[in-house]
Amino acid sequence: MSIKRTSHARYEIWYHIAWCTKYRKKVFIKENTKESVKKLLRKIAEAYDMEISNIEILSDHVHLLLSTPPRIAPSRAVQILKSISTKALFEHYPWLKQIYWGSEVWVGGYFVRTVGPGLTKEDITQYIKEQSEEI
Repeated sequence: MSIKRTSHARYEIWYHIAWCTKYRKKVFIKENTKESVKKLLRKIAEAYDMEISNIEILSDHVHLLLSTPPRIAPSRAVQILKSISTKALFEHYPWLKQIYWGSEVWVGGYFVRTVGPGLTKEDITQYIKEQSEEI
């Protein structure tokens, strides 16, 4: 993970982002489902020139360390990840339609903070790794 480049910029921008499932329902319980959601979010990020360094899927929320090009605002990055993953999740997991009768898996809001001198990438990586429901 080094400085990335676009045709007009050099950058190293990292965000710690988290969001919850709608109504905080614990829908991602099975380990294979969690792994599938991780792969899905990584695939979406890659398609939009974003990079997910670390990701943790818990039963009712997501934590990730995300790098985006300067042209993509954090709010847009979250919008991309949540909207595309929602459609894919309903397609791959029809049982979600029984839990979410609407068309949303995720809450409308999210948490975001930047990584910098006061809070290093390593700090966030460690924090994400420590997120577990076994504690």
